[in-house]
Amino acid sequence: MLKSQIGRFSLLVGLFIWAMMIPRVQAAEIQQNFRDVEIANVIEAVAKVTGQNFIIDPRVRGKVTLIAPQAMSGDALYQTLLAILNVHGFVAIPSGEVIKVVPVNLARDQLPYVSPQDVGEAWVTEVVSVNHVEAAKLVAILRPLVAREGHLVALADSNRLIVTDTVDGLNRIKAILRQIDINTHAEFEVIRPQHAPADELVRTLRAVQGVSGAGQNVLGARINFDERSNRIIVSGDIDDRLMVRALIADLDVPLSRDGSIQVVYLQYAKATDLVPILQQLASQEGFRGGLESVAGESATSEDASSRPANQVSFEKSMMTSVSIQADERMNAIVMSAPADILEGLKSVIRQLDIRRAQVLIEAIIVELSEARAAQLGVDWAAFGASGVGLFNLSGNLPGVATAVGTGNIQALPDGFPGRGVTAAVGEVRGNSGWGALINALRSDTGANILSTPTLLTLDNESAEIIVGREVPFRTGSFTTSAGGTNPFTTIERKSVGLKLRVKPQINQGNEVYLEIENEISDVLPGDTPDLLQTSKRELRTSVIVGDGDTIVLGGLLSERETDTRNEVPGLGSIPGLGALFRNQSSQREKVNLMIFLRPVIIRDQTMGSFHSRQKYGQMQEQQQTILRHSPSGLLEGLRPELPTLEQLDDGLATSSEKGVISTMPRRDSVIEQSTSSSSRAVERRDSSLEVLGF
Repeated sequence: MLKSQIGRFSLLVGLFIWAMMIPRVQAAEIQQNFRDVEIANVIEAVAKVTGQNFIIDPRVRGKVTLIAPQAMSGDALYQTLLAILNVHGFVAIPSGEVIKVVPVNLARDQLPYVSPQDVGEAWVTEVVSVNHVEAAKLVAILRPLVAREGHLVALADSNRLIVTDTVDGLNRIKAILRQIDINTHAEFEVIRPQHAPADELVRTLRAVQGVSGAGQNVLGARINFDERSNRIIVSGDIDDRLMVRALIADLDVPLSRDGSIQVVYLQYAKATDLVPILQQLASQEGFRGGLESVAGESATSEDASSRPANQVSFEKSMMTSVSIQADERMNAIVMSAPADILEGLKSVIRQLDIRRAQVLIEAIIVELSEARAAQLGVDWAAFGASGVGLFNLSGNLPGVATAVGTGNIQALPDGFPGRGVTAAVGEVRGNSGWGALINALRSDTGANILSTPTLLTLDNESAEIIVGREVPFRTGSFTTSAGGTNPFTTIERKSVGLKLRVKPQINQGNEVYLEIENEISDVLPGDTPDLLQTSKRELRTSVIVGDGDTIVLGGLLSERETDTRNEVPGLGSIPGLGALFRNQSSQREKVNLMIFLRPVIIRDQTMGSFHSRQKYGQMQEQQQTILRHSPSGLLEGLRPELPTLEQLDDGLATSSEKGVISTMPRRDSVIEQSTSSSSRAVERRDSSLEVLGF
């Protein structure tokens, strides 16, 4: 009994002494060095020093070499073990009272969710909140920073990130996230300049840092302007906005009221056209007052009667000192006025001096026989649901309106195509329909294409093409002597042929309003040269056509009567028996003049170059076809040919000698000769084709 009590006491004393020795061992620094030692043995040694329990996965194998010249504490030795495991592809996962050592590819499902402080190389999983940026957009940015065995996924609903990585890697990701996840648009303010225009202030601030885009930061803040209200919008942090506000305050100073002279060079508009508009604006009494209200010089409204008389007279003298002149040679406007009025006039010029849209008008003027015109109506309607065929217009206007408005062929009047075609309307969309129509008319023996002109004109400007001849008409004769031996004849020449005049106007609905004038005249055959007769067919109308759509106008009928007589000379004129030796025939034909028009809106240089190259390619292709089917007798290399589009792009042009292609510079140098003896060379950089008519 006594021996057992003594044994228990000795055990308690031993445990107490052992417990007292453990902190000393842990607190003491131990020098550990390993060379080609199994990793399990290293873990065992660390476990003995730190007193921690480890469970080692059977797949954890490998040789470890650790060289530590300096002694380490138990905690430092444990961190070293975590680094060794990480290098060899293993990870230590705390799990209750033990630490599991497993391969890193199996650790994702076993990692604890913690908020680590100084765990170092330990692997953890943490949910990171994102406040200002979409979490899904950050995945592509942060994924390269995550370890190969780590994991990164975004939760779109809660805008959070789930990150699996070492503690050090996780801390690095969160540090970068703090720099990215910032609020750049939450706070903004509107600044109203008192003197300077808002657009000029914004351009000046952007030019300071070489920023040209509206979405770029200036001094850390985003700035933009509203031209209508003359205000500047600034967004960003308070410090950045304060800096921008200070710069605007320094730049927004009143200009001198003394008169100044400025020359404004125009790009698109004509100086002679803008000067009357500017003079009218400057002469208005409210023009200067409106500028001051926009600039914010007068914060309160004031009655004109309450102002001193000397101030009113001063303002009138300011208005009379405005001078606006046009320099046609330089296409510039010379203005002399007070500074604030100059700014207003320059703002008006900027809004008026813009590139105007152009309209390319393709036309086909063709004569069709009455029977062929009726058949063409069926073909025209078959182009598509939007096509409307030819019809007899008399008494059928309601049906015409329904057919044109709905595109329904069934809505055409009864009797279509009718006995005589007297009018035509229609629509074909796309380039394919236009090309097919031209080919069909060219290959039809019953169609006589008079002209296929192409006109390019500015919006709201007239374009005209005339193809014909000057025919002399005798208007009278008289003699200077009583005997009448020297008669004089007066002659008047008149134009006979084809004349087409079109004035397009583009509306807001991307449609073209066309004013069309077409005239076809010809000299009628006759036996008396002094009594020439002419025929004239004229069409004047106004229509609205969609961009790229085709319309057809017709109804200009003419009747031709032809008498033919063939006889045997001498025998055919014998009375009675002469009928056996002659043949007589009479033919009457009605011809319908039809006009096909297709307007195309050209808003920029790219579209203009495309259509010009397309037309040039068609001309070059037609020339090649003619040369293939009509040999000229010259050698193939000596025949003059148009250069191809590829040759034009390379700066080649045909020479006038023997059809040889010679190299020409891509940039033309145009010599402008002034009134004096000096001249200057102007380099023309635009090498695109501009087709004005064919």
